[in-house]
Amino acid sequence: MTSYLGHDKPRQIFRQSLARDKLHHAWILAGDKGLGKAGFAQQAAHFLLNSRNQPTSFSDSQDDEAGHLLAAGSHPDFRLLRRGPKGDKEEKKARDNGLDSLDEHDLARNIKVDQIRALQPLFQNQASISEYRVVVVDAADDLESSGANALLKNLEEPPKNTIFFLISHMPDRLLPTIRSRCQMLRFDPLSDDDMRVVLKNAAPNLNQADLEALVLAGEGSPGRAVKYVEVGLAELEGIAREIITSGDRDNRLKSELARKLSLKAATPRYRAFLERAPSMMAEQIKGAERSCSMQAIEKWREASDLAAAALPKALDSQAVIFRLGSLMGDLGRVSETN
Repeated sequence: MTSYLGHDKPRQIFRQSLARDKLHHAWILAGDKGLGKAGFAQQAAHFLLNSRNQPTSFSDSQDDEAGHLLAAGSHPDFRLLRRGPKGDKEEKKARDNGLDSLDEHDLARNIKVDQIRALQPLFQNQASISEYRVVVVDAADDLESSGANALLKNLEEPPKNTIFFLISHMPDRLLPTIRSRCQMLRFDPLSDDDMRVVLKNAAPNLNQADLEALVLAGEGSPGRAVKYVEVGLAELEGIAREIITSGDRDNRLKSELARKLSLKAATPRYRAFLERAPSMMAEQIKGAERSCSMQAIEKWREASDLAAAALPKALDSQAVIFRLGSLMGDLGRVSETN
């Protein structure tokens, strides 16, 4: 699993805890989105559910009973809690094509309390075919308040041989009582070299320029970088950087960006660009170091606010992209004069 590449320290801590017979019953896997926390949870679950066979290491292989059952979503000693479909239409799509076929906007806002309550039958008996039972919550940040309190009861009185993995992108926002009952495993951004390996595996035909642009855009997050590969962000990043460099006084490049991103079919690219554009401007400001002015920071702040509001407020995509392009061009000119 390439998204797991580079996270040796969390794996070592977990393995040592298990080897010393001091395995904590609940773990918070903390770090930014896309670092591989879900991949770690899946591999750790596989390792625990296969423990009777005495595996010597975490493995991507599914060539054993536990692996086959996990891949099929039918392991009796494993539960994965995620946000479900938001409505009947989305639920049908998930039944037909799987939950992973749903886009972000197709999902409910929260993991519901009923999903936590549905775990109770798992805890009422011993593990069926494994030594352990494993529950993964992806992500614990998505728990509605009643669901968080229901989960807390399980953490306070953990069922025997049951291990919880709570994936969290913002652990400081979890209930303090949940944090106090879990051991924290922190995941750091990957190195540029590891990011290159991830991207080469995901997209072997990337040219070197696009590869380096995506390494920069990924900011140490393999999940983010692979998503950017899938939507073709490297091309857009090249145009945006040219806007910053040239100022695009004739609006040619801004118009090209707006044209590429305004069509309905371009929605995933549009979302990715909204996420990436403020980061590109921040990188430009950091590169300017002491010569950076408050005017440049104001340009970045306006771009960040606009990108954050564009989807929730259903703003016109062409107007949004054109304005972001203008702010990028302004930033380039501001940097030149300082």
